[in-house]
Amino acid sequence: MSIDCKWNWHNTGHQVWYDDQTFETLENTYPLQYHDDFLGAAGGQVFDGTYAWSILEVSAGGTPTEAIVANSSNGQFLLHSDTTNEDQDVVLYQPGNKTFDVSNGLIFEARINMAVAPGTGVCAVAGMCGDHDLDKDTTTEAAWFRWDASQVCKVETDDTTNDNDDVATGVTTVAGTYNVFRIDFTTLANVKFFIDGVRVATGTTFDMSNLTAGEQQMQPYFSLDKTAGGVAGGGDINIDYVKILSNRS
Repeated sequence: MSIDCKWNWHNTGHQVWYDDQTFETLENTYPLQYHDDFLGAAGGQVFDGTYAWSILEVSAGGTPTEAIVANSSNGQFLLHSDTTNEDQDVVLYQPGNKTFDVSNGLIFEARINMAVAPGTGVCAVAGMCGDHDLDKDTTTEAAWFRWDASQVCKVETDDTTNDNDDVATGVTTVAGTYNVFRIDFTTLANVKFFIDGVRVATGTTFDMSNLTAGEQQMQPYFSLDKTAGGVAGGGDINIDYVKILSNRS
């Protein structure tokens, strides 16, 4: 590990310390700092008592999985979709409780291993969104990384008016390899995406400035979904950590 520091990180006005090899953020001067490393054991609702995360599962006869990985190094959360030919959705989110305001210069960051490539008919997403929607193409407020039936990574945003779907990043993730995925909402008229510290999809302006005050309230969101029909594939996402940095309202 080699630690570096930027006094005006991403032109945000904040000082950030980061690993200049993996580009994971380590310390920072943001007033709102949320960090979950998925350490410990899962409880009845993902966590017992007051909990931040919840899971959602759509399945009739399959055996998808949403769980903390037991004895995992550094803590990991697994989302697994199996190969049963059915409508299926496995989701880790903060059950519709949208406490993060993306208009406050929010930065989303997650370290993810797409451990098993999404199979035929499977869509995987990781990022921020408003309300859950089984069909990710009809979600109206979101910014996320996306994989469709492969390890080819795309990005997309929607602010109810400006809809940027399936924009290529030029990055193909590798099973067994972790990458750091970051979404920078510092300027809503120009949301930026980064993979391992490198900005991607630079040829597209991701304008989310049409969001109303209510729509700017979002939640972190990870999902694998598919619809029945033909040969249905599966997929695995291993989430190592989630970090969200933001100014206060």
